Amino acid sequence: MQTVLIVDPFSTGKLYAPLLNAQGVRCIAIISTRNLPDHFSSDLIEDNFQEVYYWEEALLMTLEHLPLTAVIAGCETAIYLTDYLTEILGIPGNTRITSDLRRNKFSMQQALKDHQLANIASTLLSSPSRIAEVVATLEDTGTYVVKPLNSAATEGVVFAQGKAEVETALNNAAWQQKNDLGETNLGFIVQPFVAGPEYVVDMVAFAGTYIVASVCKYTKVHKNGSKFVYESLDTLDPQSAELQPLIDYARQAAAALSIQVGPIHMEIIWAEAGPVMIEAGGRLHGGIAPQLFQQVYQPDLLSLAIDGYLGRQKPQADAVTQTRHGRIAFFCSDQSRPFVAPSPEALAQVRADPAYGGHRYFIRPGDTTPITVDLATCPGLFWLQHPSEQQLDISAAHLRNYLWR
Repeated sequence: MQTVLIVDPFSTGKLYAPLLNAQGVRCIAIISTRNLPDHFSSDLIEDNFQEVYYWEEALLMTLEHLPLTAVIAGCETAIYLTDYLTEILGIPGNTRITSDLRRNKFSMQQALKDHQLANIASTLLSSPSRIAEVVATLEDTGTYVVKPLNSAATEGVVFAQGKAEVETALNNAAWQQKNDLGETNLGFIVQPFVAGPEYVVDMVAFAGTYIVASVCKYTKVHKNGSKFVYESLDTLDPQSAELQPLIDYARQAAAALSIQVGPIHMEIIWAEAGPVMIEAGGRLHGGIAPQLFQQVYQPDLLSLAIDGYLGRQKPQADAVTQTRHGRIAFFCSDQSRPFVAPSPEALAQVRADPAYGGHRYFIRPGDTTPITVDLATCPGLFWLQHPSEQQLDISAAHLRNYLWR
């Protein structure tokens, strides 16, 4: 029987074990640290695993005697330990020498630069002592992004107009504080803001060959004083000719990050000069996207990731086809007010919609809704899938009226 280790099987990483178990693969969970936040550790479904271990070096004596096929990274917090175990245990995977390229936002931009690929010029600050020095090099009227080195999603990301706002953002930054992943912020980077539509390319590496599993495009709107309120994420056809420059760049960027095995989640801006990577991670797309992809693409991201980890034969480069249209739509709160959940009658109308896939709130009834200015302040979402792209537009407008008032 094949046996795999899944490090930090949280977020979408919890989707691996049920599918692997159904294929007769024995799963063992490794929790990277006891200091993970509750909203992560509560994701653990112990019944999916033969054993659940908390990481300590002495555990290697146990793991070395197991017939292991793969070490799988469940989420962002798993990257370093996954690469370490892969190398120490002699299992095909990604080397720990290059772990930073898949986790550290400064290192990944440097890797693109070293490979002469489009990149975003990034200035690194490991302590507040360099704030004045860095701010002095900026333009008075430039638009910049300040972001933590090792956070996830949009946590801690600040858009700043001019050097004065950059200075304020850095002075107010969470230096050496715990982030939403339970990790300590290792520093911050300052980057010029790159304008253009934002895409997500999800790939799976089969021994250094990259299969594009999905391509998505964000729609952003200007609301609540922010230009970065996300309205939706739409799935696109990876075989579309007009997307090939984006896909070609994504594959080259994945190679620059030395990803050999497993999924790659890459965020890219298609700027006027061409595609440029914002950041990437060596793990599955987060949220509900992998489940939506199962209904939209054949083969889908999750099944491809499992095949890649288990060393199965890689599919043809153009094997993935879009069989239906999919969309994730985000709720937006324009004011702070108590959240009231939809009535049973409203939910009945929602479930009767032909494109409805599901919905999720990030707040509970009675909670005060934050004013939405980015993904971090989004109060919830719903998802759709249907053969007709036009039906997605109709259903999205219909469902917003029932799910968010």
